[in-house]
Amino acid sequence: MNLLSPTLKSAAPRVMRSGMYLLGIFLFCFSYWLHRSFGKPDIEQITYHMNFGMELVNTVDPAVTRRFVRWCLVGPLVFFALVCYMERRGRRALARRSPRCRAICSRLNRWVPLMVAFSATMFWMHDVSAFKYITSDFGPDYFGANYVPPKSVPLVASQPKNLILIYVESLEQGYAARQVFGRDLLAPLNALHGVSFPSYEQVPGTGWTIAAIVATQCGVPLARVTVFDPNTQGQVISSFLKNAVCLPDLLAQQGYRNVFMGGASTSFAGKDKFLAQHHYHEAYGREEWLRSGVPESALNGWGLYDGDLFSRARTKLRELSASGQKFNLTLLTVDTHEPEGYLSASCARRGFSGFDGVIRCTAAEVADFVKYARDNGYLEDTNIVILGDHLSRKNPLTDQLAQLPDRTIFNSFIAKDAPAPNRAQLLHFDLLPTILEFTGFTLPDGRMGLGYSGFNQHPLQPPRNRFADMDKNLMNHSDQYMALWSDPEADH
Repeated sequence: MNLLSPTLKSAAPRVMRSGMYLLGIFLFCFSYWLHRSFGKPDIEQITYHMNFGMELVNTVDPAVTRRFVRWCLVGPLVFFALVCYMERRGRRALARRSPRCRAICSRLNRWVPLMVAFSATMFWMHDVSAFKYITSDFGPDYFGANYVPPKSVPLVASQPKNLILIYVESLEQGYAARQVFGRDLLAPLNALHGVSFPSYEQVPGTGWTIAAIVATQCGVPLARVTVFDPNTQGQVISSFLKNAVCLPDLLAQQGYRNVFMGGASTSFAGKDKFLAQHHYHEAYGREEWLRSGVPESALNGWGLYDGDLFSRARTKLRELSASGQKFNLTLLTVDTHEPEGYLSASCARRGFSGFDGVIRCTAAEVADFVKYARDNGYLEDTNIVILGDHLSRKNPLTDQLAQLPDRTIFNSFIAKDAPAPNRAQLLHFDLLPTILEFTGFTLPDGRMGLGYSGFNQHPLQPPRNRFADMDKNLMNHSDQYMALWSDPEADH
């Protein structure tokens, strides 16, 4: 007995047809929105952020949300309406054709929605490297074969210094290329004459801010804990790398006070969970600045402008130094964020304009903060590390950066007596042992996490094919990596 009415049976194909059209159109629009807003993020980054749902919407720059609504919600509906209109026009034109022509076109037309949905899906999966993600469960476990647990490495303290760790949003060394930009956009930073590694390069699992923080402080990529993983059932993200030992954990064990200050919301993409899980004793972001009295009108889409962040960082530096306790002051800027950056009123008053002006002004503000620390004697017992968190994505200078033969990330190590690098190349994971040795600790083999220290002489040096090997196999599934996320209390 057929329980479906003729009306429902005739409606089902129309619903299926409309659904396939909408899916295809949405995926094309979604890809356009991603490229327009962020360049070319991969599936790891997309699925990681999907874990946070509405929390992400509440902490991201509202302009990003508006563009998503415009291109991924309103746009597909407009294009779908256009397709429906064109189909109606086509049917009317077809009615005047011969029966044979109508029959052929009718059969072909049945496949059009499926072809649109299939081609859009294949395009999207290729665009975000989803095929590599799907096959990664079957490749060799690079992580398990190369990870050195930090808790297994004895730290020897010689003359440990305080640490100021500054992450500058999307800051590439290429901005200093005079042959491309006509001048050095990073001149104030380069004038500090810090020690730097010429080839600070980016590998998978490190290409967005929270991933870069995790990679540089824990020596591991941010990978495989996504909505498509069976182990992601709520407790995983809430216990952010609970079983990993990271830079602030190690410093806290040595008596350091860890303080984080950023312009954007600390809860964006789980940053607050990482900070709380790994011994940051104080954390300040957009919500804290608002509660402290900063008016909403004084913020940009993400949060506090860089100049205002460094003004507050000066006050915190004075407090921490006066306490007599060793400290790690970690700062994270936002003004140079894609797609167009955020030019503060103070930067505009100083004559900066455009996205290159944002780069130049942020470089000046970082340099001014370092000069303040140096001129007030803080470098006697404090070392400073300045890092771009990752390569820049889509911004007005992307085409110029693409002219460079190699794109590398800005880095500068500033100290009263800075050691010399032991090689040219640095990866995100190397920063964990490198920062520790720069701060005054010694690692017996210079190894920790997936990293190799860039300072001091060690018998173990990175293999020559490490970059290529990581690019191919780093994101493969690893039980040892997943164990860093598991919550033993939730498993019982």
